[in-house]
This record gives sequence, structure tokens and C-alpha cells, in this order.
Amino acid sequence: MGRTVSMRGLPRIEGRSATPAIRIPAQHVTLSFEILRLPGSQAALADVAVTALSAAALPAWLARKLSEAARVSAQFIYGHSHAPRYRLLIVSDGNGITVAVTDYEDLPGGRPAWLDVTRANTLQHDGIQPGIDPLTRHTPDDGLRLHRTPDGHIRLGCHAPWNTPAGT
Repeated sequence: MGRTVSMRGLPRIEGRSATPAIRIPAQHVTLSFEILRLPGSQAALADVAVTALSAAALPAWLARKLSEAARVSAQFIYGHSHAPRYRLLIVSDGNGITVAVTDYEDLPGGRPAWLDVTRANTLQHDGIQPGIDPLTRHTPDDGLRLHRTPDGHIRLGCHAPWNTPAGT
């Protein structure tokens, strides 16, 4: 059963229904979709996430969970950042799949230092290791996690390990 999302101004993406078993990819797979910050752009970004995740070899419940995370993240970034554009990031590797939305633009010079933001809205500097992305570390709550760079860029997303139990 095919599924197509078509929107004016966006690329046409066609996918198929998700299969019941997770296939761990042989390689790293990365999707980055950048969009201008315009009214309604967060809905378009969420639609791209739904289509990409539905086309992937993910169980339906995991695709729904991650696409909902992308939708909420897009709305948060749209409302909390004044950057002219923002991006959806979907990264799959041997450990799991990560979905995030950020206002950070890839610039030459390497990756930014993403710092956890606590519930009290302060940056958490403890346990930061160079080269380790805090979003991909295993966390017990397995929910959306907010990060900021020292210069103020924000990212909201979640990571699902391949061995995530159904329905969590």
C-alpha cells in the first residue's frame, strides 16, 4: 500500500508502509531537511518527517512515536527561535534512530557542543565529553530532550535504540 505526501514548494517523497520488524541499517543514514521560518512551516517539516519515517523499515508504532516527536520539536523550535530557517534531522546508525529539529546551521569547523538544558532552564555542563552527542546517549526517560549550544542555538529531539520495546 503506497503513501504519498505532496506539497507545493517541497520535494515529492513516496514511501511504502512500514514492515513489522526493524532492520538495522548496514550504514549510517542521514536525512536533513531545511525550511524557511514561515507561518505553517512547522507543519510542512512534520509532514516530511512522517513521510520519511513511514517509508523507513520501522514498526508503525515507532514511526508514529518519532514523527510525533518531530512535530512537537518543530513547533517548539518555531516558537522559541528567531532564526530565519530551521532543520529536521533524522540519523540512523547501528545503535538506533535519532530525530531532532534545530535552528543550528552546519558551519565549517566541526560540530557544536550541545549541552543539556535542565528543567530549571539552565545549561548542564557536567559529564560533557568531546565528540559525544548527548542526544544519542541512553537516558532512562527516553523522551524529548532539549539542548543548547554555548552561543544560543537550540535543538529538541529524541533517540530510540533499535532494541526499544514496543509501545514505549
